[in-house]
Amino acid sequence: MERNLVDESAEEEQNENGFTQGIREKVLQLSQYLAVTGAQKIIRRYFAMNAFDGSMTSLGVVMGALLANISDPRSIIGVIITSGVAMMVSGFSGTYMTESAERNHSLNELEDAMLINLDNTVYGRAGKVVSVFAAVVDGSAPFLASIPSVIPFLLVPIIIGIDIAYILSIAASMITLFALGVYLGRISGENFIISGIKMVISGIAVAIIALLLGGH
Repeated sequence: MERNLVDESAEEEQNENGFTQGIREKVLQLSQYLAVTGAQKIIRRYFAMNAFDGSMTSLGVVMGALLANISDPRSIIGVIITSGVAMMVSGFSGTYMTESAERNHSLNELEDAMLINLDNTVYGRAGKVVSVFAAVVDGSAPFLASIPSVIPFLLVPIIIGIDIAYILSIAASMITLFALGVYLGRISGENFIISGIKMVISGIAVAIIALLLGGH
């Protein structure tokens, strides 16, 4: 009995180690593909640009709902989530088709120069994997960036009222924009505080424009 328990424990540990090793190998392989294609900078730009779009869109939706005096949080949540999903699908499909075309073009040029087929080489596999990875990053960024603005409305009316939810949602969008600015500042070598403030100013500009349009 004890031997069986020991054997089962050893087998579970072996399976766990094998799973961990498999994940580590996949991560290393992805890193290799990114290095081969030089796609790190492009993917970083995709992430920041589309996260910015998602955050600004959700902020615009919240401002529009506020000006329209919408008191049903489900309506606001539905619009934000729907917008996020639409941007996610659009970002994924658009990026995948664009990146696939670019990677195939680069691979074809390399094949013409070397006079060999590179489909089954690291270069061929890297182009396919990186196209999918870039599409996933591009697609998920706007959806994830819109989530913070949704959370306050999920708390209505159990914990907070709709008025507080509006305030917290706008604040969450501003914090998200500031975090994106900090991220961009760090990768660009710019002062990350100033970079974050620039992003927040963009968000404030959207809010002011919405108020001005709503006033008419």
